[in-house]
Amino acid sequence: MREHILSATSSLKIFFRDFSISPNNLLIFSATVFIFIIDLQLPLGVAAGVPYALVIFASLWASGMYLTYWISGLSLVFIILGYFLSPSSVVPIEITLINRGLTLLLIVSTAIMAIKIKKANVDISALSPNILIDSISGLKNKQAFDIELQTETLRCQRYQRNLSIALIDIDLSQLTREKDNHSQIHEIIRNIANNIKSKIRTSDLLYHTDTQQFAILFPETELSEAKDVCEIIRNKTSFSATQKDENKLFVACIGIATLELHDNSINLFQRAEDALLISKESEKHQVFTVPEINSNKDKNVIPAILSRSRFD
Repeated sequence: MREHILSATSSLKIFFRDFSISPNNLLIFSATVFIFIIDLQLPLGVAAGVPYALVIFASLWASGMYLTYWISGLSLVFIILGYFLSPSSVVPIEITLINRGLTLLLIVSTAIMAIKIKKANVDISALSPNILIDSISGLKNKQAFDIELQTETLRCQRYQRNLSIALIDIDLSQLTREKDNHSQIHEIIRNIANNIKSKIRTSDLLYHTDTQQFAILFPETELSEAKDVCEIIRNKTSFSATQKDENKLFVACIGIATLELHDNSINLFQRAEDALLISKESEKHQVFTVPEINSNKDKNVIPAILSRSRFD
């Protein structure tokens, strides 16, 4: 018995704490009391069920479940009190009871729907961070890439900053022709993701957009700088699938484009895809840009994170 009392006391403390800091809660509570006052002025056979249902739905604006529970319970109590306190009328008692009973049913049904909606919102909020994350590589996925590409394009156009994009296609055809090798493919993809992440800045954005495709957004990076970085990534991407099978090497085709004046995210992505297609159709393991530029092969190769200025 003591445990039940302590539990009820804790619930009351939480409710009144939340209630005291939210003007919306006070407004909903006041509306419930106002509906009860109006109900007391109506004849005995009339119950204001619809307004009670509206305030229960209004409790969806408040965080947590406590307000919905309390408003629903308070509405049930007010409907019952209204039966005894409303002025009498010539309406038969059977009609009065049916009216009040239907009103109680409406309130209970509304409360159940409101509680289920709140629980569903909590579940969706818990899952939403994972919607944009690829389960294999742990990187952001194609949906996140599409959203952030548009965001970065608008930001860089507004402030007249450089933005380059690289699309990377890894040739995993040797593995995909084999059976029962899903775990091996996943391991390869994770290794490639970690390899690429180690070659770019923390301000650069890496995505796993398809089974064997990655994408990188290079803020504050010119086309030539992005190509230098991707050349380093290309040279470090080839590796054997396992230590026991060193004959299987996986190579990368990379296409790069940069944001131009009066450009948009669709055109920018299309140029990067065109560059990637040129890379695939030519000799494997190449980096191509649109428009095409020549790399300085005599330049000393230095780590990618040191080759470009950082952007804070």
